[in-house]
Amino acid sequence: MHNTNNTVRIFMMPQQFPCGPQSSCCGPIGQTEEEIQVLKDSIQKELALNVDVINVTEGKEMRDYLQIVRLLRSLGPMALPIIALNDEIVSLGMPEPQQAVSAIKEKMNQSGG
Repeated sequence: MHNTNNTVRIFMMPQQFPCGPQSSCCGPIGQTEEEIQVLKDSIQKELALNVDVINVTEGKEMRDYLQIVRLLRSLGPMALPIIALNDEIVSLGMPEPQQAVSAIKEKMNQSGG
């Protein structure tokens, strides 16, 4: 079930502590490298798809993904990670790896991929 014509993109933001690591007013935003790596590995292992991880804070990279930029402006960083299959959004927010795999499978079945 190797689908070289399908690409999964994980749009993420490296974890940050806007008010400082020990702050009590707000927690961290973004995702840890480990969280994203587990997600990427699960998708690659279960679905044999190419997976690109894109940091949304990299302006040059984001020029090609205006739909994602608009979504982030509307929903904020809590929408991350955003998972897309080709150009269709499959998931918003941090899913369990198995939930992400299921959502991608479902999208592939709908589009005949």
